[in-house]
Formats: sequence, structure tokens, C-alpha cells
Amino acid sequence: MNGKNSVVRIFSARACAEPLKKSAELYEKKNGVKIEISVCSRHCAKPEAEEAVGTVGGDDFLQEIADAGIHDLAIGGAEYLLDDGEIRGIILKGRRRTIAYRSSAIIVPASNPAKIANLNDLARPNVRIAISMLDCLKGLWEDVTARLGLMDEIGKNITFRANGCVAIVEAVAEKKVDAAFGWTAFEHLAEGRIKVIELPKEQRILRGTGVGLLKFSKNPEEAMKFMEFLASPESRKFYLQYGWVMP
Repeated sequence: MNGKNSVVRIFSARACAEPLKKSAELYEKKNGVKIEISVCSRHCAKPEAEEAVGTVGGDDFLQEIADAGIHDLAIGGAEYLLDDGEIRGIILKGRRRTIAYRSSAIIVPASNPAKIANLNDLARPNVRIAISMLDCLKGLWEDVTARLGLMDEIGKNITFRANGCVAIVEAVAEKKVDAAFGWTAFEHLAEGRIKVIELPKEQRILRGTGVGLLKFSKNPEEAMKFMEFLASPESRKFYLQYGWVMP
């Protein structure tokens, strides 16, 4: 299937969707290929400050892709998700690209009532911290705090374990917590309701936003072309606009 009758179907994590839409619009205009985007619709993707309960792994990004079985490409907010996809036979081995990276940050309510300015402030008594138990943010708080030897001090202040990145943004915006571990690219998810505090370069953790070819792709040739476009400077400029970085 080639040319103007082509359709490429792509499944995206919700927090990665906005720059993808911009890239898809440009690609369609340049190449006449229709890009259809499906955004994660799991319960954890709803804009609610929901805490994780029970078996967290039951709400599965890759399983939603496999259950649909109609997409050509998938975008995840962390490379380990694509690793898992390869192991489970959902994403074809070696058929993936990193589009751009997200940089770790502290997220606080817009008014920042606890006056959080840096990681050391998260170790103060009675500071309420949120972490995510799912997907792109899973384990991030450990990666960040371990670099400074602050795991015990900050860990004791964790009061909210969120059901994904959308939930953690809402928890901060609604002031259920004083701060959370997130990405600099989160600001657009709750514009005007949260503030992003960037970390010094030596304290930042980067995770990739990657795209992979799915085993049930009906249009792999055109899908691979779009994959390469997503990793091009033309597409990456949209990700940079939304807070992603290129080291």
C-alpha cells in the first residue's frame, strides 16, 4: 500500500500525544499519507487524581495495543515499555526509533504553597510527595533521589502513589500533594495549574520517547517511513516545543 491511499495507524501514550499530532499533520501535508492516532484510553489515562490500588500491572499499556490489534506503530513514554513489547512479541525486534527525551523535574501546584525550590526541599518534614506507579514515571523517584543519597529522607514523605502520569499531574494541580516527580514536558497537561521546577543538569534523569513497529501492522513499509520522519529534525521541533529535549 503506497501513496495517497495509504493509512498509518499509531497508538500513543496520552502524555505523548500533542507533539505527535503536530508531526502527523505535517507529514500528511507533505506526503498525502493519512495518519490515524489512537490515544491510550485506559482507566489510568482519565484526568483524575487517582491513587494506585491492588495489582498495578493489571492496567497495561501494551495489552491495550495487543487487544486492539489494528495499529502499525506504538509510542511509549519510556524505552523500557518498548523493551517489554519486544519480549512479549507485540513490537518487532529492532524496528524502533527514539524520537526525543524527557527530562526529570519537580512538579508543584501553580502557587507552590510549600515553596519547593529544589530536591533538598522534598526532604523537609511534612512535605507531601506524589510518585507514579505506572509507565513512563515508574521508578523515577528512585533514580533521581539515589544520585544525591536522599532516598530515605524523601521516601518517607511519599504520601500519594498515583495511577499514572495523568493522575499525578491532577494530584498536583488539585493540591493533594505539595510536589511530585515528573517531566519538564508535563506543563502542557495542566497549563496554568502546575509549575515545573527544573533540576540542575547533574541531577536530571532522561528517558526516551520511542516508537516501535507492531507485529500486526498492515502497512509496515509506510509505517517505517513515518517512524523515520518522527526521528527527523522536522518532527523533533514539535517535541522540543512541548518540553522534550535532545541531549
